[in-house]
Amino acid sequence: MSEFQGFASKDLKRRPFRGALVLISLSSSVTATTFIFLFGNVLLDVSTYSLARALSTSMGLFFSTFIWSILLLVFVMGAVVVSTTLSLEMVTRRRDIGLMKAMGTLMDSIFDFFMAQSVIVLLASIAIGLAFGTVLYIIAMIWLAGIMPGIQFSLEFPWLQLALLAIIYIIAGYFSAQKPIYDTVQESPSITLNPDVGMRVRKSGFLDGFGLAFQIASKGTGRRLKGTRRTILSLFLSFSIASLLWIGGGVVETTSQSYMMRSMGTNIIAVGNTDMLGQYYDAYSFYGSSLNDSFSFIEPTDMINESLVTDLQSVSGIVAMESRLVIYDDVEEGQGIVWNEELQQYEIIGQERDGSAVLVGVNWQSTLSNWYYEGTRVNSSQQVWIGGTIAQELFDDPLVQSLRVAGRSLDIQALAFDTLNGGNMAIMDLTTLQDYYGLAGYNLLLVQIDSYVDSVIDQIESLAQNYGLSIYRQQEVLDENMLAIHSIWILLNPLALMALVSSFLALMNYLLVSIFGRLRDYIIMQSIGAKPSFIAKMMIAEGLDVGVRAGIPALVIGTFLSVYSLIPEAAVPTLSYLPVSILSLFVAILAVIVLSSIPVYLFFMRRSDLTVSEFSS
Repeated sequence: MSEFQGFASKDLKRRPFRGALVLISLSSSVTATTFIFLFGNVLLDVSTYSLARALSTSMGLFFSTFIWSILLLVFVMGAVVVSTTLSLEMVTRRRDIGLMKAMGTLMDSIFDFFMAQSVIVLLASIAIGLAFGTVLYIIAMIWLAGIMPGIQFSLEFPWLQLALLAIIYIIAGYFSAQKPIYDTVQESPSITLNPDVGMRVRKSGFLDGFGLAFQIASKGTGRRLKGTRRTILSLFLSFSIASLLWIGGGVVETTSQSYMMRSMGTNIIAVGNTDMLGQYYDAYSFYGSSLNDSFSFIEPTDMINESLVTDLQSVSGIVAMESRLVIYDDVEEGQGIVWNEELQQYEIIGQERDGSAVLVGVNWQSTLSNWYYEGTRVNSSQQVWIGGTIAQELFDDPLVQSLRVAGRSLDIQALAFDTLNGGNMAIMDLTTLQDYYGLAGYNLLLVQIDSYVDSVIDQIESLAQNYGLSIYRQQEVLDENMLAIHSIWILLNPLALMALVSSFLALMNYLLVSIFGRLRDYIIMQSIGAKPSFIAKMMIAEGLDVGVRAGIPALVIGTFLSVYSLIPEAAVPTLSYLPVSILSLFVAILAVIVLSSIPVYLFFMRRSDLTVSEFSS
């Protein structure tokens, strides 16, 4: 093929506009794919976060589910766009192939010549896309480091992933370009010189009720131009990605924030030892440090006097109070018994590993927290819930094993969503925890108030100081963590715009090929009195016919997946979020369709022999 590369590159220069459009369309898809792969690798790599592993464990499941869903769609979209664009590009060269055959050129030479062209465009697009995707990734990392000072980046760049991505796209593009070339060289020159790619006309379309322009457009798309179905598929994937990023991103972000609010509680004022409160809430913060053996606040002076609780009951504005005992100590993995299907017998699992964790004693009937959990409710004082990190690092199958605390075993009932200490924590019955450590009181008092009113907070602080204790405004840590979650998701929102830009280029590419391929029809209409506005309406109608067929199903499926598949117990910011988001996204899709039709009309009105020849089939 090397002897044809020089001729192929010269032929590409003969079609500068067409070649540039194909290059931009392919490069934008590769750029979007590269960026999401690189950034997704950061979000999924637990070693990149110095946030007490809060994002990588307790919240990692939800982030990773969303990111992997988008990553998979972006990967498929990239492969479809690459194959569709190159295939459609080779379809437009039918006339050139027919002329070369009519001149007596050997079929092998024709095949090698056009494959050399497709390989040049393909490799250039992948190189440009990888470069721009990497640049966007670096910019995103600088931005992320600015808003999240505690983050640390891994120095390992995923070269292997990018190389695999490039190889897959090269294979997809190479073989997609082969088929239309091979099919065309097998046809006779008289057929390949025919400007009409297909002649089967659809009788009616779903937009025909809007007038004659839409009826004619339906007949045009009904000719089944080769590449139409794959163009619709690529548009469907682009619009689906935009829907998941736009709607699903908001749903997952709101639900994740809801999980955190449920675990920590809202409008909480914590009362306790000053140093204990500082370390405790530092372990709650995404930017803080994990607890260690230095956390020991179970001396009699650290305990909260019941008289303080009595005094607080008289303060107006307090909604509820909860007593908790917080201890940091060693824990052990208890063994469990499971049924082995392969061996048809029971076997013991668990390696009796040791570790350390934060133990939180609560009154299950009156706790202010309402954790999201996976498992069953606690119905015994000898049962416990554990966090995501301890479940991942200390157990093989935590829901069938036990947690040993102070030499006693507690049955694990569920995995709870809580970012305290990065999920390296366990929640158990308050009385049981007191018995295990021989304690009669508690060292943390959570006071829930109507709202953060300074007069109420000042009264709580004054009463706490009378007993040698201090207060901590928990809402500040909660707001800080929620802002961190928002910062992660807001970074992904520009990908929705990138998906729409990819849709714009793919649809404009299709319309240019389709409309200039039927240039004779439009010239005849213009010569018999068709107004420019009528021709423009026809071009927009053809874009709507293709775009809406891809956009509406993508919007429906994207909304359904966002609400029912991405995250359990999905929540939305407001009641109007879904309808407003769906309407906004639909308007954005329509805008993409209309905008992609306008350049086609402008090129048509200012057509030149060179421009037309670049798109003639």
